[in-house]
Formats: sequence, C-alpha cells, structure tokens
Amino acid sequence: MKAVLSIQSQVAGARVGNSVAGFAMERLGVPVIAMPTAILGRRPDRGAPGGGPIPATVLTTMLEALDADGALANVSHVLSGYIALPEQAEVILEAVRRVKAASPGAQYVCDPVMGDAGAMFVKPEIVDAMRKRLAPAADILTPNHWELETLADTKLPTLETTHAGARSFGKPVIVTSAPSAQGVGVLYASPAATWLVETPKIASAPKGAGDLFTALFIARRALGQSVVMALEAAAGATHDVIARSALEGGPHLALIDAQEKLEHPDTWPTATPYKG
Repeated sequence: MKAVLSIQSQVAGARVGNSVAGFAMERLGVPVIAMPTAILGRRPDRGAPGGGPIPATVLTTMLEALDADGALANVSHVLSGYIALPEQAEVILEAVRRVKAASPGAQYVCDPVMGDAGAMFVKPEIVDAMRKRLAPAADILTPNHWELETLADTKLPTLETTHAGARSFGKPVIVTSAPSAQGVGVLYASPAATWLVETPKIASAPKGAGDLFTALFIARRALGQSVVMALEAAAGATHDVIARSALEGGPHLALIDAQEKLEHPDTWPTATPYKG
C-alpha cells in the first residue's frame, strides 16, 4: 500500500491540518507519514495558540531520516498545507524531489493554506512562498475561493470567473468553496476537463473542512479511484461530517463520531461537467 507524505500543521486541540488529515486518510486505509510544520496547542483564531513553528533545519533532518529508512520510496502523494516559515517551502520541494526520484508517478498536492473569506492568517512572506515556489511546483492545487483569488492576484466573483482563474494555472485546480447556487461548490478545473460538485451549505461550519476534503480526495486517488468518484465521495463525506458537527454544536469537526461517513458517506452528490 502506497503512503501519503503529509506536511502541514499539527494542532493538539483541534481537527485541522495533520490532526484531521492523518486520521481521515488512515480511516480509508491509506498510510500517512505526518511531518509537522508547526506544533500548536489550539487554533490561532481562538487565541494565543502556544507551541510554534518547526525550523526548516529540523524538518530537513526528519526528511533525511525518512529517506534513509526507505520510507519515501513508498509514497504516492506528497501533500503540503499550512507552512509557518517561508524557508519550509524549500524542504517541501526537496521532499517532492526525493519522492519523485523514487516514484516518478508520484504527485505533489499543494493546499495553499493562507486564509479564508477575506481573512489572511499568514505573513506576506508565506503568501510569496506559496505563489512563487509551491504553487508552480504542484501537480494539483486545492485552494479555497479566497486563496485562489490570492494566488491569481485578482477578484473572481462568479463561478465563470473562478473557472477561468483556475484554468489559468494550466494544471488541475480544485476550488473547495467555489460560488454555488446550491450552497457549497467544489470545482475541479484541469486542462482536460472541469467538474462541479455541489452540496447544501451548513451554517457555521467548523474550521478544517477544506483540510478534510483534500485529505479524503487524495486518499481515494491513492486507492486508485477516478477523479470523479474521489470528488463526489470527498464532498459528500465532508458535508456529512459538517452536518454531524453542527448537530453536536462544538467548535471542532466531529471527526470521531462521524468517522463511518468518511468511508461510506450518506450524501453522494453528482459531479457534473462544467464548460464555463
């Protein structure tokens, strides 16, 4: 079984970053090698998070140890999310280089975590690293709508403009909060095809839904499922987890209680072709 190398934040008291991605992917049967870009006590939006970033030099020694142990030879996907220091981008690119040297068919998926709905929660130098280093190197990008606008450096107010903005990158881009008449849109735009998946919107969704969707999509692709099936299942399962979380009323994704939905979602939206 091929593994996913997931390089993003580790938050002890919340289901975001690797704290959601690792559980979700392994619940589907995909092994995860989790490297933390930061170790935090809680989400920064809830106050001083505690902990802090992992120096790039430390991440480099972790990568070297994994490589020496042969672990990177068994990786099908490298996933990067939140980075805490701009120099961490170079470690991620080195990880991608080593993984692809061992497995030329491996893919790099960049979730350019920078903010949401107009609120940026990283420093400008992180945005610069995403734009100039990580996004160009990625095989697949998975921004939310606001992050797509930030990467493209332009407003994309409609589904049509969002589609055009995503297509401008010349690679598969999955916009996890595309404008949608139904509620929540997931737009997969690639040079070959574009698909739109829509689910009803649930008010006050906890943080981490984008991290969860990306993890589920990657896991299903690692298991050999088609793009369309992975999109539909990941969108449906994410909706089901959000719905369960809303019922419980807590501040975090109810991942444990809703874990059965990760593999067998009740909601199964249909991906429809989109021409723009």
